[in-house]
Amino acid sequence: MLFEISEKMIRVLKAFTEPRIATKDIVKEPAHKSPIFRGRHEIKWDVCIGCDACNKICPVDAIKMKPLPLKKPNKVPEVNLAICIFCGLCEDVCPTKPKAIKLSGGDIEMITEGTPEALENFWVRVEIPEEWIEKKKKEEEEKARKKAEMMAKKKAEAEAKKKAQASKAQNESKKSAPAQKGDEK
Repeated sequence: MLFEISEKMIRVLKAFTEPRIATKDIVKEPAHKSPIFRGRHEIKWDVCIGCDACNKICPVDAIKMKPLPLKKPNKVPEVNLAICIFCGLCEDVCPTKPKAIKLSGGDIEMITEGTPEALENFWVRVEIPEEWIEKKKKEEEEKARKKAEMMAKKKAEAEAKKKAQASKAQNESKKSAPAQKGDEK
């Protein structure tokens, strides 16, 4: 027993005094590859409908919705990989075909210095081109204009129908009025 204790003490002293050489360079080769890792998130902003389902189902609140200056979609998801547990619920709940948020599969290296700037790289951010936003705004304006025209047309038709019914009722009352005067004589 005394021999085992002294052997452990010698091992600990060696660990403190002798520098060890790393057996693996984790920057070039990951330490381990998890068989259940589902991959990094891919967000297709042009497919996303802004339903917020992925944000609501995320068990660790790793998904935040980025607001857009549009009516539909009015927001798109952004994922914080530093707290994501890669469960894939966001992909499963996405109602679009093809999926707007998808786990890419494969491996990912997540090494950082731990500084706030480095942790900022752990976000899957969505960069939407201004041309697409402008195109969507024009589509929304055109849709609103067509809807207003349609409502005005329906309103005009309803008013014309009311006038036609009123004039028809008036004509019938004029026709029936002389007949009633003739009956009284």
